[in-house]
Amino acid sequence: MIELEIQVLSDQREGLVLELGQVITANHYALLRQRLTHDGRGAWLSMVVRGPSEQRFALEEMLGTHRRVRSFEAALCEEATAIAVAPSNTPLRAVEVPFAVAADIVQIEGLFPQLIQDFPHVYAGLTMLENSVADSAREPSLFLTGRRMGAWIYKRDHTDGPLLNLGDAIRRIAVPTLRQLADIEQRGVHVHVLRSPLCEPGGRSGCRFYGGYVEGLLGAAVVGKKVRVRHLSCRSAGAAHCSLEISH
Repeated sequence: MIELEIQVLSDQREGLVLELGQVITANHYALLRQRLTHDGRGAWLSMVVRGPSEQRFALEEMLGTHRRVRSFEAALCEEATAIAVAPSNTPLRAVEVPFAVAADIVQIEGLFPQLIQDFPHVYAGLTMLENSVADSAREPSLFLTGRRMGAWIYKRDHTDGPLLNLGDAIRRIAVPTLRQLADIEQRGVHVHVLRSPLCEPGGRSGCRFYGGYVEGLLGAAVVGKKVRVRHLSCRSAGAAHCSLEISH
């Protein structure tokens, strides 16, 4: 078991503890302490949570890409720097997050620091991830790794930029950053990944990585909407290229 200190910035404070508390309990963590304040930038929620180390990666990814969260920081509680407030008596209800839970969190957490260090040369690491997890966990693990990487790139390169409509976000953020990873073509909300190294003809599909990457990348960039990616075709199944449709 580990303890994490988490700080979140949101536009509004109403219902924030309850909504993020649902994510915390869904990942088998307990909310130990909390502090909710407000300033000119928005609502600041600081929390100390305790739970299993193997679920840390999924918890951070879900909180960091939550629709209510504008910025997010998390760190291990190395010292006794507890937030001195009374614990909340509000009951927290679990929510279902089957796709993220099905991912192999231990393998992702072990490989992710190397992946971001090697970025944009990530395919060797992603192949290692594919080969180190069970078949049932392969696509969820690629998706979660992609979302985590996309959110990391957004916060590294774009967090100070303005919120955008979907078309501008695709054109100004998704397309340039995807081109660091693969040859692509864009037509409106459709993106075609050409000759994906993760989707060889007759092999296994790795498109989930690109879908997760775009969702993580644009999750905080688009005004008031949650970005979703639908997979239309895959090179591994005989298509000329892998096609994604981005929507909100």
